[in-house]
Amino acid sequence: MAIATPEMVPRNCRLEGYEKREVPSFEVDGQIVAYASPDSTFAVTKRMIEAAEHSVLIGIYDFTAPYMEDLLLGAMARGVKVSLMLDIDGKGESELFDRLVQMGVRGVSAPSCANSSVRVFTSSHEKVIVIDGEWVLVQSGNYSTNSIPMNVEDGARAGRFRPGNRDTGLAIQSEKLASFFADVLESDMALVDAVPEMLRRPVEDEFFLVERAPTRRPANLFPSETFNLEGPLSVQPVLSPDNYMDVIPDLLAKAEKSILIEQQYIRSTQTNVTRLMQAIAKAKEVSPELEIRIVLGKIFDKEDLPKEQRNLDNLSKTYGLELGEHIRFINTDEFVHCHNKMIIVDGKSVLISSQNWSDAAVSKNREAGVWLTHEAIATYFTRIFENDWESGFRTLPDFAEPEVMTPEALGAGGFIRVDRGDYEEV
Repeated sequence: MAIATPEMVPRNCRLEGYEKREVPSFEVDGQIVAYASPDSTFAVTKRMIEAAEHSVLIGIYDFTAPYMEDLLLGAMARGVKVSLMLDIDGKGESELFDRLVQMGVRGVSAPSCANSSVRVFTSSHEKVIVIDGEWVLVQSGNYSTNSIPMNVEDGARAGRFRPGNRDTGLAIQSEKLASFFADVLESDMALVDAVPEMLRRPVEDEFFLVERAPTRRPANLFPSETFNLEGPLSVQPVLSPDNYMDVIPDLLAKAEKSILIEQQYIRSTQTNVTRLMQAIAKAKEVSPELEIRIVLGKIFDKEDLPKEQRNLDNLSKTYGLELGEHIRFINTDEFVHCHNKMIIVDGKSVLISSQNWSDAAVSKNREAGVWLTHEAIATYFTRIFENDWESGFRTLPDFAEPEVMTPEALGAGGFIRVDRGDYEEV
């Protein structure tokens, strides 16, 4: 791994006022497609964007995958209107954004700390795509090469498999739900005067990060699954900073049988995350047999190890959650990272969202997710969790000393480039 990490945009800026919006639930009766990375996210996204007839509206934190740029340009060539709100953080991302704008994409630099003039959110960290005002895709993964690796076949069972992060998503067919999310994105975009020449230009990166590639494909791969609803299904959008902390603690506290979580990290001593953990503890008090299992993302480097050990100590001492028995780390022989932010309760309800478990994510960022209760959909994601749990690491990793990679070493192969946005605490 390269030892020099380029600086990202500072996320401790002074924020302008934000008036929280009301977030109603919606009854949906169209199709729902469940998908996951690295297995099926690209295939689902490609299929849906290529089927777009009128418009594609995107709000996303990280956009660095060149083939996603090509996918949007292909849609524009067919006459599809493309709008993109991006939290621009890096020279390469800025250049990709400008290329899209030059080709006619309506581009807006998100109103976050990365914007030089309009700063409403610490990070605009949502990953929401609205297509033709009919479909909305809500997911944990960015448009980075690891969160949406180019596995063209749905399920990646044939051809050359590209490893990546564990991420999940839901595509929901509902004009009302799509309209709601489109309004969220459009309202945020309206806060910004989008003139590409006035965008903040980050200092050019002098280094990039690489690490050892996973050595084998996961034991099980998960193609997307389409669900035809038999009747109206209630879907609750979950937004930060609007209603995450109003909704999720209560839902966790009502768990009776199980709480399964995949998270990039859990900052268990931060104020709002403590509230989330206390909600789990409350459910455990009411239902002593409650099963609690957590899969976490990898620890990035040796410097993060003491912080994670303190976090594990707190989870053990305060909540009785032990490494190995209740907590495991994603298997980096099979995955680049666990970038997921998924919660499954009692095997029937699921949250798919962009919120990490940090105070910023649940209270200061723009984030988006959906909560729904549908046993078959929850089963799809439970199978993914069980796969990752079974292969997960039960002890803290050992780290080799970091090194600066030479072109000759990289030329020998066995490395992948990683995006800072997939690891940074937001």
